[in-house]
Amino acid sequence: MKEICPHKKCTGCLACYNACSNNAITLRQDDCGFIYPEISLSQCVNCGKCFKVCPVNNIKDFYYPKKCFAATVKDEKDLCSCASGGVASELSRWIISNGGIVYGCSGTDIRRVRHIRIDRLSDIDLLKGSKYVQSAIADLYRHVRLDLKNDKLVLFIGTPCYIDALKSFLSYKDYPNLLTADIVCHGVPSQKMLNENIAYYTNDKDGIKVDFRKKEKFLSKRDAIYRISFGWFLKTIHTRKAIEKSYTKDPYMYGFLKCLTFRRSCYTCRYAQISRCADFTLCDFWGLGKDAGFTNGKGVSCVLVNTPKAMTTWKEVSKSLNYQEREVIEALRGNGQLQAPSRMHAKYEKFLMLYPNVGLKKAVYICTRRDRVKELINGLNKSMKNLLKLITRK
Repeated sequence: MKEICPHKKCTGCLACYNACSNNAITLRQDDCGFIYPEISLSQCVNCGKCFKVCPVNNIKDFYYPKKCFAATVKDEKDLCSCASGGVASELSRWIISNGGIVYGCSGTDIRRVRHIRIDRLSDIDLLKGSKYVQSAIADLYRHVRLDLKNDKLVLFIGTPCYIDALKSFLSYKDYPNLLTADIVCHGVPSQKMLNENIAYYTNDKDGIKVDFRKKEKFLSKRDAIYRISFGWFLKTIHTRKAIEKSYTKDPYMYGFLKCLTFRRSCYTCRYAQISRCADFTLCDFWGLGKDAGFTNGKGVSCVLVNTPKAMTTWKEVSKSLNYQEREVIEALRGNGQLQAPSRMHAKYEKFLMLYPNVGLKKAVYICTRRDRVKELINGLNKSMKNLLKLITRK
């Protein structure tokens, strides 16, 4: 075999890498930092395992959500430490408290974002926070299979392509002790891009923390106002340096939010729909009605319960949450990624050509000139309208 699946459709899920028992697959990084499997023809025995296990080559039925909930953890301090409503953390806490194992993405070492295995409640914090980059999966599916065979209760949290890859690697066997939770994903830049952006701000090798969103509290005359801000928030532990940039001022975040820097397969993602491949689906509950009674800006999780197994688990986990049942259509309307994949930026091909030669900052700047001009004009128009309203009131 020379090709496992079409190059432009490869998600980098590494199901093939995990399935190969002959070490015939190596991982190659392209010029933009995205990882692709490469077959060593001298070691390949043409068993066909890699082709059969690749989710791109397998079309499976997805699940339309049975229930939809808006939810947050009850503890406010815990809620403020989570990217959204904290449901993933509470689900992980329930699994570990029942003797189980959790696999999820950790950004503790921000220069090497990867999936890890945890089995202690004290390690749940390692999985908190949004990580706007593709997580390294390595040979973790093999470890999941071993835990399942040892009758461990397992929760695997990841992007839908990783969930589907795990299930394909397990031959779509319905393990009663396996729960999966997919995170609604907009698309993934590469670790190379993220590391390059870090280097623009600091040369510190250790003790670096990067957040891509934060929750802020403002005090007004009447009450407290909360807001979730997107941007680049970097802290260094040793030098105690803090750098905060709005998303418009940071090349990595601006490229991400403009859908310029993603892996090519993200723009044709078949998982960007309301029917899901995991037991649970977790995301921000954008567009949640005010009648729900949650405080805007603190973060509210949207929980789609997709399978009977998830429904049974939810009845237990929800005891530790503030939650309210909502209509599935409300979640669908508020989240574009439950409707269709991210739209490829008009300058995407140009970005792929420029980035390896001129670097991330310059490539993003060149390819988003029109976006910034449009935003400037829209900002001026908005200011003029507000000014006219003030004048007419007087």
